[in-house]
Amino acid sequence: MPWFELFLAFLQVGLVAFGGGGNAQLYQALVLKRGWMGEREFLETTALVRVLPGPIFANTAAHLGMRLGGLMGAVLALVGVLAPGSLLMLLLSFAYFRFGAVPGSLAESALDGVAAAAIGLILATMVRQAPVALDSLKAVGLAAGVFVTYGLLHWPLLLVLLVHVPIGVSLYWGEAARPWDGAGLEVPPRG
Repeated sequence: MPWFELFLAFLQVGLVAFGGGGNAQLYQALVLKRGWMGEREFLETTALVRVLPGPIFANTAAHLGMRLGGLMGAVLALVGVLAPGSLLMLLLSFAYFRFGAVPGSLAESALDGVAAAAIGLILATMVRQAPVALDSLKAVGLAAGVFVTYGLLHWPLLLVLLVHVPIGVSLYWGEAARPWDGAGLEVPPRG
């Protein structure tokens, strides 16, 4: 894959990924629009980066960039998704500290609108990915367990991960031993 094409794809995401909707935009750009990876592969990537420390959006871009273009792809993906937001944040920070924040201002209302739009993007992506991710009773059970412990009981995230990651690994251990073609399909045995 040409590096410029990869950089441009991630830059376009970086230009429109406002308010936490970055992964939804990556999904739209890489899976739906360009078909550079399958639904399952993207879902597994986002699951992996969610249990790692650091910013999820940047981790996802680096991992996807590495998968699509090696080390240079990872660097280009990171620069592409982070540069627009970083520059905009510098400008907004300057304006905020220069002019101050006024409750009820147009800026505050605009940020509320961006937050609502980001939630909509996240929900739309979740609804589209749910049938792929929750394809078995054990997947639904694991997701429900995380939802209850983190969302309802408010366990610390580290405790939730320490409990549920080993459960998930043990539930899916047998499937991990089967060959995989990268698109979520099992590879038939040779011979």
